[in-house]
Amino acid sequence: MPSLEEETESALTALVGTTVAGKYRVDRMIGRGGMGAVYQAANLAIGKRVALKFLDREAAQDQKACLRFQREAEAAGMAESAHIVQIFDSGVTDAGLPFLVMELLTGEDLRARLSREGRLDVASALRIVSQVLRALLCAHEAGIVHRDLKPDNVFLCARDDDPSFVKLVDFGISKVARTRPADTLTHRGTVLGTAYYMSPEQAQSFADIDGRTDLFSVGAILFEMLSGQPPHRAPTYEAILIAICTHDAPDVRSLSPEVPAAVAALVARALQRDREQRFQSAREFLTAISELEPTLLQERTAWSTPSPSLSVKPPVPRKRYGTVVAGIAASLAGFALTAYFVSHRTERTTATQEVTRPTPPVATSVPSSAVVSPAVVPVNSAVNSTKAEPQRAPPSTLNLPRKAAPKPSAHVASGLQLSTKEP
Repeated sequence: MPSLEEETESALTALVGTTVAGKYRVDRMIGRGGMGAVYQAANLAIGKRVALKFLDREAAQDQKACLRFQREAEAAGMAESAHIVQIFDSGVTDAGLPFLVMELLTGEDLRARLSREGRLDVASALRIVSQVLRALLCAHEAGIVHRDLKPDNVFLCARDDDPSFVKLVDFGISKVARTRPADTLTHRGTVLGTAYYMSPEQAQSFADIDGRTDLFSVGAILFEMLSGQPPHRAPTYEAILIAICTHDAPDVRSLSPEVPAAVAALVARALQRDREQRFQSAREFLTAISELEPTLLQERTAWSTPSPSLSVKPPVPRKRYGTVVAGIAASLAGFALTAYFVSHRTERTTATQEVTRPTPPVATSVPSSAVVSPAVVPVNSAVNSTKAEPQRAPPSTLNLPRKAAPKPSAHVASGLQLSTKEP
């Protein structure tokens, strides 16, 4: 005789290929959880691909589970945000299985990303958290507290314009503040949520839970993205709750020293045990992140993912300006020295000519064609030690004896042309 678990698995597998509610064709299973499964399906009326989320047979017989399932649909529908998964429809199959029709997401959840990469760089972590906070901004304004934020419920969608577009999922244990007080799914003394990311007030099952509990959870998620582990760790569920309520979270830099001080302070404020000392709203948290940018630029933070065994060092800039300046100085010094010797030699030759033979009349103006064009010495020639070919001077039109004319020197450069190209 098959067990209840085997019957449940068989029933979920049998859904593939069936048509639900007369319009949703179930194509394949894409996820399996403790209380049900998620399938890829198609709306036969318009051909749109969707996701169908089912409660399994055992969970469907649990009234609280069914209420949470319905709460997920209500909460996601009330909190309209591009960063919250859309739910289009809900219903019950002929076999009595409740289902939700949701948008089909392509990508991976944050838990899978962290399992693969260990931890994220500062820029990526802040970018993900900012999108989570935008989702919470809409949810909290709609009177909805998620109460189960964790990496598993932060889905990173692969879209054409963004490879990591955040979607919050699973509002199953959310608290809708605008409903009547009795309709909360939480009884006094009952703790709902995931221990590692739970706020102290939620761990103690306070009756007046508000949006600040979600902000604590965001701080715990950010801590784990930066350090590779949650802020409070213990061997048992109960020990984790005690640690959250009695011990402050450690400085994230004790695990990841490369995290900038300003970011560490942001994480510490989000994880304050006293909710009055925490960020008071998602908007305030978002503003604090936006104000970090100038500080991060001043600290010249390395944005690449650090290696657990290697220290992160800032990149060393190329030393090209010193080389260019040295080349210019050397060229100018050579020009000055050569000009001095040529001038001195010319004066001595002229004096000798005046003593040995009469000087013929010389034109008082020099035609422009007699001016020797300056040899161009690129900066690169100084850096690469490549000799430039000397430029020949045009024939002189002065009425001077051939032997008295000064010979052009290959080392004379009467000007420099600086190259703007990078060496």
